[in-house]
Amino acid sequence: MYKFALLALISTFSFAATFEFVGPCKRGALFKTEMQLKKGSTVGSATIDLLNNFGIAYKGTQRAMNSIFDTPTGLDAMEVLSDTQMNAHGWCYSVNGQSPEVYPDEVPIGNGDHVMWWFGYAHYDSGEWLTQCEPTWMRAPSQFCN
Repeated sequence: MYKFALLALISTFSFAATFEFVGPCKRGALFKTEMQLKKGSTVGSATIDLLNNFGIAYKGTQRAMNSIFDTPTGLDAMEVLSDTQMNAHGWCYSVNGQSPEVYPDEVPIGNGDHVMWWFGYAHYDSGEWLTQCEPTWMRAPSQFCN
């Protein structure tokens, strides 16, 4: 009887995670909320649910985000620095301060997790990618921040 009561109690708990979105111009969150999670949620599935539920503009899938809050994509997201250098901007994520090296649809999330999405860049110089997911807001380039 006690095992059944404990199981019933556990199954009534809902699990929630905090989501934060940081744009290209300043460290402050563009949007932050706590969200109830569905069983088996991944960063990708929960992010799509959240964006749809709040009517936030995005282009992407559970596998990757190309644009959130109407950030530029494609050539408009490239920052040419010189003849040999550029920064390619896009969305990066972390869970509890750690940036997984896998797609967001491959990362399960659970109760109490903190998911942060930020507009970041990868730096290219002379045929080699030197960095990835550096926060754009640390530089606040004029092409994104007027």
